[in-house]
Amino acid sequence: MAKPMHLERQEAYEWPVAVYLFFGGLGGALMTLSYIFHFFTAATPLIGLAALSGLVFFAIAGAFLIFFDLERPLNAVYSLNNITKSGISWDVVLIALNYVFGILYVIPEFAGYSVLSGLASLLLPYQAFFGAIAAISGFMFPIISGGLLAAPASIPLWHTPALPLLYLVTSFSLAVAYLGAIFNTDGVLYTTFSGTILALSALTFGISLAYLEHTHNGPIEAKEGMHRMLKTARFVLLFPLVGVMFPLVLSAYVFFTGVTITWVMPALAVALFLGGFAARNCVVNNGIETYPWPY
Repeated sequence: MAKPMHLERQEAYEWPVAVYLFFGGLGGALMTLSYIFHFFTAATPLIGLAALSGLVFFAIAGAFLIFFDLERPLNAVYSLNNITKSGISWDVVLIALNYVFGILYVIPEFAGYSVLSGLASLLLPYQAFFGAIAAISGFMFPIISGGLLAAPASIPLWHTPALPLLYLVTSFSLAVAYLGAIFNTDGVLYTTFSGTILALSALTFGISLAYLEHTHNGPIEAKEGMHRMLKTARFVLLFPLVGVMFPLVLSAYVFFTGVTITWVMPALAVALFLGGFAARNCVVNNGIETYPWPY
């Protein structure tokens, strides 16, 4: 005789977790982009700008993890108890690596300040090494943190490889738009940024369709969670429309026409910010546990 299946909306993950996933992924993407700019662009102010922004956003993510999710800051040390298997432990290690090596990496970019000139000259020969560690840890953060949600088979809405991939791509698309909004991009750099956002938005669209197909053909709990999201005006407005289609259409327009419009990058940054957070917040809120566990 088959056992009855009970559904229950999980309560372990609340909005601070979505904030942690969002700002941590953005910080990691910015750190990785800073390292890429180090080798492929002459716009050197972008290097320090991206790295410092990445450290700030990681700080926001870490604060929410420790103070709002764990609630007892001193208990954060226990997250390292099972470092070989725990996703939270990996996240904490990645944040630590990003902070330590990110700071060591960015200091040489401010050698012009007398207070940092001596330390900057000392660190300069090793800057590429420090940046590589910060960039790799930043790139891995949205993958590992998205994988942390995707790991439990007990919540089928999350249990898909599309989730960490979606978090990775949306983090980088927002990071590019953010830098384009606060840095005066023009000429080749403007075209490169708009083309990158176009490619990443198209990839986000494809991953979202794959995710939708996965839930449609998956367990009933996954369908129910997705249907709840699709019936939520906040999700439909902010992610598919504002966070995916609007950046896709606008970036395609400026890339293929070659026009430079000053408000485009800020508009893309706002749209991707809203869409990226809505994707994380609504997915986290609509995860439905199944009993007994479908292992």
